[in-house]
Amino acid sequence: MELHFVTDDKIAETSSKGNQEKWYDNDTDRWYKLDQFGYEALSECAVSAMLEYSNIENDTPFTFVRYNMENMTVHRRSRIGCSSQNFLEKGQSLITLSNLLNKVLDAPLKEKLSTLTSDKKRIQYLAEKAAEYTGLDKFPEYLTLVFEIDSLFLNDDRHLNNIAVIKSNNGYSYCPIFDNGAALLSNTQMSQMDIMPKALISVLRARPFNTTFNRQMKSAQSLFGKQLRIPQFTKTQIKQIIAPMLEYYAERDKGIIADRIVECVITRQKAFRESNDR
Repeated sequence: MELHFVTDDKIAETSSKGNQEKWYDNDTDRWYKLDQFGYEALSECAVSAMLEYSNIENDTPFTFVRYNMENMTVHRRSRIGCSSQNFLEKGQSLITLSNLLNKVLDAPLKEKLSTLTSDKKRIQYLAEKAAEYTGLDKFPEYLTLVFEIDSLFLNDDRHLNNIAVIKSNNGYSYCPIFDNGAALLSNTQMSQMDIMPKALISVLRARPFNTTFNRQMKSAQSLFGKQLRIPQFTKTQIKQIIAPMLEYYAERDKGIIADRIVECVITRQKAFRESNDR
């Protein structure tokens, strides 16, 4: 299927790193977004493919978005991107955590968080306030799961506009976990291709609190328990998972991208395992 998109149809999706072009196609009921800074589409697809092996949809009330790689013609240029099924039903809308809490608090959320003295207190405040205002009593576990996924796959762009709930006339429900495009060193402008992955991994910081991935994950787990269970992937397994996705990229980049992704997952799953064994 050949997809053609033009400027008038696009939505500029805001992130802390800039704007990513995104389209909704009514015929397929799917969302499409482009690689903007590197290989975000591959990252989305790789993370969702590996999450298929997790306990998320068997042991929790939560789910996650599946992504497919796509070739698209955008502004008459061939571009790489990914697509995902629209998960909103008629009458539903997506409410980000930032928008939700800024509307109901008596002061701006950023100001409220700045008065708290630790990441643990900030996480607890976010989780419990969201649960209070939505009636979603497992939102603290949901937030913990999001931070565990970010820690495992090094998503350094989990700002409060890509943590969300779904609103309808019947109240609120949990949003499928989405937007992992910044994971796995995908931003090659910030994490340049000629730098060794280990060096890049060592300086990444977790959002939304600009702390280490381990600290953010452990703080949430200490409050609300461990949520994510996922098997240890070998280098061979990781390469097999991402092989079809790499076919969308230039031959000269395939090996470098594969090495970066393998290094991320192998390094972080060791830290993830050590944390969960304690």
